[in-house]
Amino acid sequence: MSKFVASILLATICLTARAGLPEPDVLVVEHGRQVVINVPQTRLFLYQDGKLVKSWPVAVGKMLTGTPTGSFDITGIYHDPTWHVPKSIQAEMRAQGKPVLTAVPPGDDNPLGKVFIRFGEPGLGLGMHGTNAPGSVPGFRSHGCVRLKNPDALDLAGLVSVGDAVTVAYQAILLNQDPAGNLWLTAYRNPYGHDDVSMPWLAQVLLKWQRDHKVAIFGQRVDESLHLRNGKPVCLTCQGSAPDYRNVGLTVYRWLSNPPDSTLPGDSSASQGRPPASESLPPQI
Repeated sequence: MSKFVASILLATICLTARAGLPEPDVLVVEHGRQVVINVPQTRLFLYQDGKLVKSWPVAVGKMLTGTPTGSFDITGIYHDPTWHVPKSIQAEMRAQGKPVLTAVPPGDDNPLGKVFIRFGEPGLGLGMHGTNAPGSVPGFRSHGCVRLKNPDALDLAGLVSVGDAVTVAYQAILLNQDPAGNLWLTAYRNPYGHDDVSMPWLAQVLLKWQRDHKVAIFGQRVDESLHLRNGKPVCLTCQGSAPDYRNVGLTVYRWLSNPPDSTLPGDSSASQGRPPASESLPPQI
């Protein structure tokens, strides 16, 4: 395959992956692969050379066993894994009167599904993996790991390698632009109850965008989206009826990784996935 054909194919894949899908504002590497997981969005994104090529729904940690944000690397890929049950989950089994399992062999009953892609040091117990409960994806169901449906997990495992970057972000408000230059806002609920460091300067960002582009933003649409937090992209600048977001190619608008004013409150490190020093790490699954 020629480089020209390969570039056309990659561009087509990128446009298909992006249609109707709002991206989080996480800076990705220009060369190589990077996995980005946005917890409130329950979505995993795969980038190649800075371009979005695939995305899948995921289940992440419950509120009490939240998936930690941070910057990691893939440290292992294991097909047909055995699940070594963490002590904390054994205690849950005991408390619920269930048989206490120490290990689950490969097979249809294995909560890791068909493949386990470890990220971070082994002691963290974190991974992206398949599941024996596909109905739990997407959602907030795990003890900290990132679940995919088995076909998606196998697809991901075939596209990544040990050493690839993984960023887990927590962004409940996303801003994106479409090819026509319109600005879109997508708001998700805040499942872990974190302080949203983006809210103090959202209004300032929108006013600056409006001033720079000389296009009016409909404030009522902003208010409604933030009130509903239903995860549906809303066009803030479309005149009349907005196009169906599912048919629109959305690209990220940099406002968290590149805030408009260095004096803005909050710490943009949250958008890059760097964990606070006091954050505790949950067990896997």
